[in-house]
Amino acid sequence: MAVHASARPQVVAVGSAVHWRGETYLVAALQGTSVHLFSWHADGEDAVVLLDALHRSPGFRVLDGPDAPTHDEVPAPPSAPARRPLGGADLLDGLPDQARQEADFWLDHVLEVHTGLPGFAAPGSAPRPCYDPERTTLRDRYAAKATELCAAHHQVSAATVERKRLAWLEQGVWGLVDKRRVRGRSRHGRVDEQVVTLLRKVHKRQEKKSIGTRSRLFELLRRACVRKFKKKRAERLMPSRATFYRLLDRLGIVCGKQAAARRSDGSHRPDPPFTLAMATAPGEQVQIDTTSLDVLALAETGRAVSVELTAAIDVVSRTILAAVIRPKSSGAKTGPHSRRHGGRATKAVDALLLLAEMCTPQPMRPHWSLKATAKGSDLPYAQLVEADERMEGAAARPVIIPEMIIMDNGKVFAGRPFMNACAQLGISVRPACVNSPTHKAIIERTFGSIKSLFSQFLPGYTGKDLTHRGKHVAGERLWRIDQLNDFLQQWIALGWQQRPHEELRNPFLPSMPPRTPNQVFAAHVASSGYVPLRLSPEDRLRLLPTAWVKVTDKGIRLNNRTYDSRALNGYRNTLSGLPGKGQRWPVRYHPHQPEKVWLEDHRNNTWAQADFVYQRLIGDAWSEHVWDQATAAHLNEGGHTRDETAIARLVRSLLERAGRGPSLTATPQQAPVERGMHVGSAPVQDPYRGIPAPAYHSVASLPVMDIDPRELCAPAVRIALPGSQSGAPEPGDGCPKEACRVVPRNP
Repeated sequence: MAVHASARPQVVAVGSAVHWRGETYLVAALQGTSVHLFSWHADGEDAVVLLDALHRSPGFRVLDGPDAPTHDEVPAPPSAPARRPLGGADLLDGLPDQARQEADFWLDHVLEVHTGLPGFAAPGSAPRPCYDPERTTLRDRYAAKATELCAAHHQVSAATVERKRLAWLEQGVWGLVDKRRVRGRSRHGRVDEQVVTLLRKVHKRQEKKSIGTRSRLFELLRRACVRKFKKKRAERLMPSRATFYRLLDRLGIVCGKQAAARRSDGSHRPDPPFTLAMATAPGEQVQIDTTSLDVLALAETGRAVSVELTAAIDVVSRTILAAVIRPKSSGAKTGPHSRRHGGRATKAVDALLLLAEMCTPQPMRPHWSLKATAKGSDLPYAQLVEADERMEGAAARPVIIPEMIIMDNGKVFAGRPFMNACAQLGISVRPACVNSPTHKAIIERTFGSIKSLFSQFLPGYTGKDLTHRGKHVAGERLWRIDQLNDFLQQWIALGWQQRPHEELRNPFLPSMPPRTPNQVFAAHVASSGYVPLRLSPEDRLRLLPTAWVKVTDKGIRLNNRTYDSRALNGYRNTLSGLPGKGQRWPVRYHPHQPEKVWLEDHRNNTWAQADFVYQRLIGDAWSEHVWDQATAAHLNEGGHTRDETAIARLVRSLLERAGRGPSLTATPQQAPVERGMHVGSAPVQDPYRGIPAPAYHSVASLPVMDIDPRELCAPAVRIALPGSQSGAPEPGDGCPKEACRVVPRNP
């Protein structure tokens, strides 16, 4: 490594010109830790300043370069002894002995060329005539030194002496070291640098794709070399397979199982140093995210589906503020540009409902354990009920109003509905960096705890991947989505909030056992208090997603459904009065309760409710997911999305089928066995192929013969029938078939 001139420390010596407090001074004397400065300007003032204060002053610098005053502007400073540049001397300690000896050898000769005296000269010595700076030029000294070294059997030219001197002025003693002796081994060995650069590009393009082996990367690099360097040159530059594998080890490029382990364990790990999530009060930081719960459940249609968990956790108390489970399925599309029907995953409305649940106490349910009540927990129940009467009879889960939410960049949270809801509640949002789950590490670790403490004890647990999955998971007795949600809410109040957490220790008394989230919340409430947030019915409606639709004579058309009521009469085919919206009005809808929608009138802050016109055909609670399933089935039969009555009847049939459960009498049709290509001799073609099988039960029996079978073989005599011509005509005479008959001859 080289120490450049710009990185050299600024040395203050007698005779130096310095820039201090906007003026130029001359260093006249150094006395202890004080510096005596003479002003360059006639009207300036001299100063005496501490050397340490001089170095720490803003704008201070030593004017040894082009900024130094010229001799025409100021009188010449007093002569100062020559100063050798600093830097690089400590680097010689790690060099080999021969490299240090060469540096010391050149240092004496370079000093003699530069100052006239070698480094070992005694004080008061006079320079030799050929190296006297006052009598010779640098060119003469370069040539004299080269001649002297050649006479001592060192093949050196004047240009080499000049290069050594300039390197010494630029880098100090380190510039005199032969860099070939300190050159390390290249990371890529003898492989061409262009091939290494191309390898890095090829590997970077494969980072987001499925993991492959080293042989695939070798083949991709070979193809890239042929495209870039042509075939003949690529064969010369391309390393062998063994050299290529050693190159991957040197560059730290992993493939196969190692790459899979790195991708699953730490591919998105940021560079250190790491900063812990710091918060001092409940709600100061809340982390929210979505993950797969590794459990199968029964959806509204009665089919087994995977589920997702969306949860929010408080950083200070590790309290799970709210959590919700939603099914996850891909659905189907009828065309490349059509809307996907039947698909389902966590949506923006689930994140909005999560915000509402954070601000509302969790009510106790009749079938829950009494240990899950807030009254018998570590929460300050009396103080909470006094501040908020809704806490009476609530579950042991505190209510914490978030001040800032840390989220990822998923479309569920980064969309406009979630941002608008947070702005309405006065919550600031801070997105995490892309592909950086460690920026919200607490919620990520909480998901792992939920899967180990809750998910793996449920029927239908699938594990984190196929290697952990059982053979007959889908055939187990699965719980419904609403039942899983009920179990999760009870487990949060009982198994999480009242369970000691290893991260919740008293920093002043680390020997004490860890506290529970409820205990930490109670301690913070005693110091900072508790202020509830009450959401009115209108506030809850404003948290729902918004659709801008036109109110026609038939009502509101939303998601292939029609909503209408008498309350919409004043809004049909009228302008909304909002800029750029025309006749479109803001309509709030709930995907999990699609029976109704609400139109917001901003003029007088009123709401107009409209009902689904074909709700009577369904007659039961349903969701938009069931509607999408019925729409997909209707489209597969050749129907249209505007056939609302037919889709509503299919929704009703799906709900009835889900209520009945799987059939116990119907035997599932066996899937055909895939046997692959045919081997062996070609099969003989059936000669009776295409001929229907005879119906043996309809075949009549043959009549009994009334003659001896032996007479069947006797020669026949043709006789003429009455009314025919005389004689026995021969066959082919033109005799009609009915004019003669065959009479057997007696033996």
